[in-house]
Amino acid sequence: MIISNSTQNYINQTYANQAKSAANAQPPKTEKPADEAASDSINLSPKTMDLQKISAAMDNGPTDRSKLVADLKQQVQANQYTVNAEQVAEKMIGSLMNELG
Repeated sequence: MIISNSTQNYINQTYANQAKSAANAQPPKTEKPADEAASDSINLSPKTMDLQKISAAMDNGPTDRSKLVADLKQQVQANQYTVNAEQVAEKMIGSLMNELG
C-alpha cells in the first residue's frame, strides 16, 4: 500500500480540525474560591431514614432490660419464679379473640 503525500496532509488536516473543535467545545475552567470547596452529599430515602431511627432506638434501648432478664434467669434457676395463671389466660383469650375478629 502506498500512501501519497496528499493523503498524509488530508489526515493531518482532519486531525487538527478535530482537535480545534474539541478545544473550542470545552467550557473554560474557572477556579473556585477556597471557601467553595467541593463536597459530597447523600440523599437517603424515607424508608432508609426510618430504618436508621429504629436502629438507633434499638442501640439506645433500656439498660434495665438486661438487668430484668438476669433477675428472671436467677429466679428460674432457683425455682422461685411463679407464673400468674390469670394473666396468661387473659392474654391467651385476648389473642384468640383478635384472631377470630
